[in-house]
Amino acid sequence: MQLLLLISVISLVRISVAVPAARNGSCNCVCGVNGRSNRIVGGEETSAHEYPWLAGLFRQGKLYCGASVLTKNYLVTAAHCVNSFEPNEIRVYLGGHNIAKDYTELRRVKRIVDHEDFDIFTFNNDIALLELDKPLRYGPTIQPACLPDGSERDFTGSLGIVAGWGRIEERRPPSKTLRSVVVPIWSQQQCLEAGYGSKKISENMMCAGYHDGKKDACQGDSGGPMHKMGNAGSMEVIGVVSWGRGCARPNLPGIYTRIVNYLPWIHSKLNGECLCMPRDVAARSEQ
Repeated sequence: MQLLLLISVISLVRISVAVPAARNGSCNCVCGVNGRSNRIVGGEETSAHEYPWLAGLFRQGKLYCGASVLTKNYLVTAAHCVNSFEPNEIRVYLGGHNIAKDYTELRRVKRIVDHEDFDIFTFNNDIALLELDKPLRYGPTIQPACLPDGSERDFTGSLGIVAGWGRIEERRPPSKTLRSVVVPIWSQQQCLEAGYGSKKISENMMCAGYHDGKKDACQGDSGGPMHKMGNAGSMEVIGVVSWGRGCARPNLPGIYTRIVNYLPWIHSKLNGECLCMPRDVAARSEQ
């Protein structure tokens, strides 16, 4: 099944700030700040390390899905990307722009934590965590993404930012370099009225895209993040690329797992693992 992904370009200098404490423990780091150094359907190539939390999942030597760094030990991805796989089948490439060539870290998967209620037929609850075999080292090319705090739950009309190494077009090969696209997020009513039919859309799903198509995520982008700039000044992962019909087809938007519905689940599965703070929260903590 071909799937979707969206991301944009917001160039901010990556910083590391010492802070006394963070949610789920004590961290000396800031999340969701873009790095700099100088494809997605209808998208554009990003600057190198612009989204340093992006990871590529490989199986049998080929990239097949994306993921996002949440902590030094955990990634978030789509359940359909790891369902029925054994951890030793997956390799995680991080810190790269041309991901297969210039990655800076390579990890194995220690444990797959897919959602207990994931339905492979409907893709409801399409979310999973991957525990890595050893902790990541944060630096210019690898940084954690922020999770939303849950205070905002309706993103209708916002622009979703998605990035990945998936197919550039429906019948073309995957992109060698990280690409991004910006797509508007639909209301739940618009989503129910899209070409999929209302029975296929659950409250755990978000639609994003253009009614005439043209820009979208595609096969290989699944599991990667949909972002939005949060109120605390950092990029937040508000969605996970889940499913769709084809790529960038009219009235068939990309479908994303709605992260805010799974915040309690994510925090419970992290087992107290440290989460970095958004930039503005970290700055206030220093005062």
